[in-house]
Amino acid sequence: MIQFSRTQKHYIDNGASKRNRLKLLAKKAANSSIDSKHPHMYIFSPAGLGKTYTVGDALKESGIKHFTISGNQSMFAFGIGLATIQFLNKNEEKIVIVVDDCDEILKNSANINIMKNVLEGYKTYSYEKSLQAQLPNLSDIQVSAIEHFSSPEKMGFSVPTDNLVFIFTSNFQLPTDDDVKVQREKGTQKAVLYGHLNAIRSRCRTADFDLCDNDTWGWIADCILNEDVCDLEDQDKIILLDWMFNNWDKLNERSIRTVQKMCETMIEDPTGYRDSWEIDYLKF
Repeated sequence: MIQFSRTQKHYIDNGASKRNRLKLLAKKAANSSIDSKHPHMYIFSPAGLGKTYTVGDALKESGIKHFTISGNQSMFAFGIGLATIQFLNKNEEKIVIVVDDCDEILKNSANINIMKNVLEGYKTYSYEKSLQAQLPNLSDIQVSAIEHFSSPEKMGFSVPTDNLVFIFTSNFQLPTDDDVKVQREKGTQKAVLYGHLNAIRSRCRTADFDLCDNDTWGWIADCILNEDVCDLEDQDKIILLDWMFNNWDKLNERSIRTVQKMCETMIEDPTGYRDSWEIDYLKF
């Protein structure tokens, strides 16, 4: 019977500790007062670790009303999501918005300036363009939401966000003050964008899970062993995770989804799965 080594158990404990910290941070952000100076949270870690799943699980446990919106879409689509949520929130309850993947909504200065006002200051999402071309593509409830937050005097729509707490889960790390300084001293084109992204950092509490390889494996292992994400017996999970640990540097992908795919191979081919793993997941 294969068992984890003492070293592997150490990394699994590290991964469990970090995943538990993520859950606690999510609950803390969700339970923070909407009037606190920094109610919002920005969470970074490498891709494929199930951040959004873990945050959502923590929010379910706490009973907090929450919704998940993709941040990898146009600012218009992002605004439609906020408008619909707020339109249906007749009692203006506090709601937690989990923003999954921020690539698009934080891709340029214009988008970031909109998000600054969403998080702080005016606490409003504003879209200031004509809606005529977009309306035919929206559902009835989306159109009703837009009409509710529109004004005859202005193009577009404005959605109040003063009752919303945002938790961002992202695969990219917001630049620190020092990062911005370095870019400005170098005179790079990134300097302006870094400055704007740093302003988002200043408006949120941040949790940077910048993991080493062993702790990344430990995080994945803890999730596989303790969450319902892999349909294997415990001994088979250990076999799979041990193989992944010993081949970590040669793997061409490293994520919870990778383990789930390897799990499917193990179930489909219980005698030849190792050969398939080598072909499918190792670099040659």
